[in-house]
Amino acid sequence: MLRKMRSVLSNNRGEGHAIAILFFLLIASIMLYCAVDVYGYMTQKQKLTIAANELMEIIKSENGYDATNRSQFDYLALSQGLNPAAISVEATPKLVQRGATIELNVSMNYRFIGLKPLGQEITIPIKVHTSGLAHTYLR
Repeated sequence: MLRKMRSVLSNNRGEGHAIAILFFLLIASIMLYCAVDVYGYMTQKQKLTIAANELMEIIKSENGYDATNRSQFDYLALSQGLNPAAISVEATPKLVQRGATIELNVSMNYRFIGLKPLGQEITIPIKVHTSGLAHTYLR
């Protein structure tokens, strides 16, 4: 067995596989980079979902959405590492009656740069939709 290993090391015919090995390493590293990018997408979606759920609780207690809620959401998004300028928020405006449905749509774009070595950049939208019922009775 030791002779076989020495003969393989001393043989120069194996040099043709060097290109295939380098190509395999390139493909494997791109796939690994894409996997890290998918994890980043899932993390961003989770952070956006948490921020949207917190905003929904505020909106439900105040019976609607206004500019004050947007500043609260921006602060929460910034504390979670999200860019508030890149996030769009659409919600039911203020002064709905108790028991009425309140909807919240939050969206942002995620740049998937895992294929950048191949000259490709993909933008994937992240959309979060939550709904609830207003809590306060208005007279």
